[in-house]
Amino acid sequence: MLEKGRVPEFAAWPGEKITYQDSCHLRNVMRSSAAPRQLMKRIKNVQFVELPQSDQCCGSAGIYNLVHPDMAAQILDHKMENARKTDAQYLLTSNPGCLLQMKLGIERADLTDKMQAVHIVDFLYERMPK
Repeated sequence: MLEKGRVPEFAAWPGEKITYQDSCHLRNVMRSSAAPRQLMKRIKNVQFVELPQSDQCCGSAGIYNLVHPDMAAQILDHKMENARKTDAQYLLTSNPGCLLQMKLGIERADLTDKMQAVHIVDFLYERMPK
């Protein structure tokens, strides 16, 4: 059990490369884009690559992808062009809607053999010492 106020150590397999898609509510409403990045940069053996335009919506936007699926798909396809450029094995996010959208994007971009979308908490938990 962790002591109160102590941040756990995280370690990954050598050579893992990650990128991060901001959730709009975390960045724009809560004004917090640095905290997830600080956590990711604490993971030993991981290379963090900033996702170009990570501050722009992925197309999920609550129910936007359900109400405007064609527009959401265009936004997502552009997002995945940027994700492909990172050459990351993991695309992390902190919002369940964004996570589902990223999983769809990976499939649409035919990246399933190269990239996996994972919630940041799950990624960190899997890399905590047991």
